Amino acid sequence: MRVPKLADPGNVRSTIDSPPFAATGLVLSIFVVLMGATWFQHTDVGDAQLYQVIARHMVQDDRWTSLRYLPTVHSRFYEHLPFGFWVIAATIRWVGSWAVVPLFAVLSLGIVLFTGIISRRLGGGWAGCIAMLVLGTTEAFFFQTSYPTLDPLLILLAVGAAVPVLTEPLRHRDWLLASALAGAAIAVKGPFGALPLAGAVVARAVVDRSWRTFFIGGAALLLATAPVAAFLYSHPDWWRGYAVDQVLGSLTGVRRDGDSHPLYAVRAIAGRFWPWFPLLIPALIVALQWPRGLARRLQGETRACRLLVIATAVVIVGLSIPQRKLWHHTLLVYPFLSILAAQGIGPLVSRYLSNSERVQRAVLGLGVVLLVCVGSVGLGLGRLLMNPPCVVATDFSRELSRLVPGEEVLVISKVDEWDMLSALAFEKDVVPWPGLQLTAVDRPSAQVALVKTEAWSPGAEWREIKRARGWIVASRSDPTPR
Repeated sequence: MRVPKLADPGNVRSTIDSPPFAATGLVLSIFVVLMGATWFQHTDVGDAQLYQVIARHMVQDDRWTSLRYLPTVHSRFYEHLPFGFWVIAATIRWVGSWAVVPLFAVLSLGIVLFTGIISRRLGGGWAGCIAMLVLGTTEAFFFQTSYPTLDPLLILLAVGAAVPVLTEPLRHRDWLLASALAGAAIAVKGPFGALPLAGAVVARAVVDRSWRTFFIGGAALLLATAPVAAFLYSHPDWWRGYAVDQVLGSLTGVRRDGDSHPLYAVRAIAGRFWPWFPLLIPALIVALQWPRGLARRLQGETRACRLLVIATAVVIVGLSIPQRKLWHHTLLVYPFLSILAAQGIGPLVSRYLSNSERVQRAVLGLGVVLLVCVGSVGLGLGRLLMNPPCVVATDFSRELSRLVPGEEVLVISKVDEWDMLSALAFEKDVVPWPGLQLTAVDRPSAQVALVKTEAWSPGAEWREIKRARGWIVASRSDPTPR
C-alpha cells in the first residue's frame, strides 16, 4: 500500500494499522443512515425552505444574480451571495426538485470523506476512520447537514481548501488548489469560507516556524477573495446589500438577530459537540506535552495535534469576531474538532487493534452500530429530533389542498411568522402576504387567510373554516372567482 505523502517525512506513520475497507464503509453507512433520518419526514426548516424558494424563482426568472424571495419579504435578496444558490437552481432546472436532497447528501458525505483524508494523512488509517465516525455521529452535524442549506456546500469547499495545506509539502499546485477551493467557499458564504484555510495556514506557519508559509498563505487567501471582490465591485447593489448591510452589519452588530456574546461560539461548541467533546482532551495533552508522563503514554503525533489545535483555535476566533453569531456557523469547525479528537486517541486504538482478531471485532462492532442506527431511524429517530409538522401539512392540509401555485394567501399575526411564510411559499408554491389585521391587508384577490387566534376578529367578509394549534384558516364569505 502506498504511504501517503505528508508535509514532514518525520510525520509518516506505518500503514500496517490501516482499517479494512469494510470498516470505512460501515462508518460512512452509519453517517448516511443518521443523516437520512429526516429525508422521509415532513420538515419545516425555515432556511432550507427559503433557499429552495429563492432557487425556484431563479429558475422561473432565468436570472442568476438577481435574487428574490417574497414580495413583502426580501423582494431583493442580498443575505447571501448568489453563487451558492446556483447549485440548487441548476439541480432544479436540469434534474428536478426531487434531486436537491440527494445532492446535499452527497455534499455532506464529501465533508466526512475530506475529514477522514486529513486525519488519515496526519495520523494513520484508524485515525481517519475515527475522525469520520466522530463527525458522522455528532447529532448537531448529521442532523443539520441533512437539509439543503448553504452550510454543506460551504463546509465541503472550505475544509477541502485546508486539505493540501495541512497534509502536503506545499508545492505551487497545492497552494493554487487551496486558493481555488477557498475562493469557491467564499463565493458561497463570504468570509466564513476563508476561515479553514486561514487556520491551516497559521497552523503550518507556526508548527513549521516558517514566515514563508505565512506570507504565501496570506497571498493565497487574497487570491481566493479576488473573484467575489470583483463581483461586488461590478455590482453596486450587491456591494450595498451584501457587503455593507449583511457582512459589515453582522461584524459591527448593526444586525440584531443572533447572539452577540464574545464566547458564544465556544459555548455553542461545548454544548453541541457531543458525545465526543471529552475526546478532545487527549489531543490537547499530546499537543501541549503536559502532563508529560500522560502525553508519553498516549503516544500521539505531537505535530499533528499541534497543527489541529492551532487551526481549530484560529477558526473559532474567526467565528467569534462578528457581533452577530448563529450556532450553525460553528459547524464549520466540526471537521477540525473531529480530526483533533482522532489524533489524540488514534494511537491507542491502533495499538489495541494490533491483531486481526481485534480488527474483526471492531468491524463487527461497527456493524452492530449500523444496525442500531437503522433500527432507530425506522422507529422514529427523525420524529424525535425534529419539531412536529406545521399546520399547513397536517391540520389544514385538506383545507389548503385547493390552493394553486402563485395564489395569494394572507398570513395575519401580531408578530412576524417567518416559519409560516416559508412553509406556504415552499410547500404550496403560493405568495403569502403578512399583515396585522385582515382588514388592513389590501389584497382583494386573496381568498384564503391563515390567522393567529389572538388576531382573529370575526366579520362579514371572512368566515372561519377550521382552527388548530393557535391558527385559524379562513376564507372570504363571498369569494370572487379565482
